[in-house]
Order: sequence, then structure tokens, then C-alpha cells
Amino acid sequence: MSVGREQARRIATLARLHFDEADLTRVTEEMNHILDHVESLRSLEKRGAHVKEELTASTRGPAAEEPDALRCEIGSFAPDWREGFFVVPPLPGVHAEDGA
Repeated sequence: MSVGREQARRIATLARLHFDEADLTRVTEEMNHILDHVESLRSLEKRGAHVKEELTASTRGPAAEEPDALRCEIGSFAPDWREGFFVVPPLPGVHAEDGA
């Protein structure tokens, strides 16, 4: 796969980039270099390259994959807890009767 000058110009326009002719040539070459690199990476997949399991496994062990269970209810250590929410004092200058 490769990109021609007009395709590169169209991509640049969509990205709201403006290049003079010399820069457009350079950008076209760079795009083609990137596409060649992506194609070489795809060929690795086709040849059956496998990712080693030990590289992707968690290093913290299976217990670390589970969420931590709370040792006590969250409201038990809150200074003020009502209807499942922390109650915090109003900001300075805000009166409780003003509402939220």
C-alpha cells in the first residue's frame, strides 16, 4: 500500500494542514515509510509470531486482579455519612439553607 501526492494532499486538507510542494513531497514519502513499516508488522502476524505468555501475564499474581474488598463499611470511618453519601461542610460564604 502506498500514498500518492494527491492522496497526501487530501489527507493534509482533511487534517487542516497546508504544505508547499517540497513539503508535500517529503510528507508523502514519510507517509509511505509509515505504511511500509505497518505492512512489515502485519507480515510478522502472518508468519505466526506469538507473544510470550509470561510477558503479558500479571506480575502481581492472580489475587491482584480482583478488586480489594473493604475491611469495614465505608461509612464507618466517615465523619458524617447520610443516605450513602459523605456529608461535607459548606464552602466558606455558602449557607446551608441556600441549598445545592
